[in-house]
Amino acid sequence: MQFLTSSTLLYIRILFLLVLSFYCLKDPNMLLNSNFSLILGQAMRLPIVQMKSKNPLVGILSIAFASNALADLSPLLSKNIAYFETLVPIRLFIFFGLTSYAYLGNVDYVCNNIVFVYSFFEVWFNFLIYNNLRDEKYYRLKKLVADNEGRLEDDRVRVAEVD
Repeated sequence: MQFLTSSTLLYIRILFLLVLSFYCLKDPNMLLNSNFSLILGQAMRLPIVQMKSKNPLVGILSIAFASNALADLSPLLSKNIAYFETLVPIRLFIFFGLTSYAYLGNVDYVCNNIVFVYSFFEVWFNFLIYNNLRDEKYYRLKKLVADNEGRLEDDRVRVAEVD
């Protein structure tokens, strides 16, 4: 059994997005000048973003983070696992592409340390969530087969044991 379930990881991701939203409103320079974003940006040789704290685009970014977090909260509270089994691989693919483009591209609006660090965290979270969702799906199927063992024909349904 996993240490963290997919639901727990989704709650952590929601909390992460809400904290990002809060700091975008409170002190965006704290996010821009955090040690992790500066070190990772310099290690990848990406341009370091500096901006004024009164930039109106930061408010829109904060709303985007908060709405992204709240969009995941309602399916999570209703235990809609099929929603996340569909959405998480798509997110993983999109953010992996964005991370790659932020590193390899040459457009200054997208290819900087902040876009790279955010998309890197999204890839990391979504990869962990995806792995846990697949593992939980395997255990649900295994339990379903074990519960319905007498009703299922042995020739048609088999569950592979992976240890």
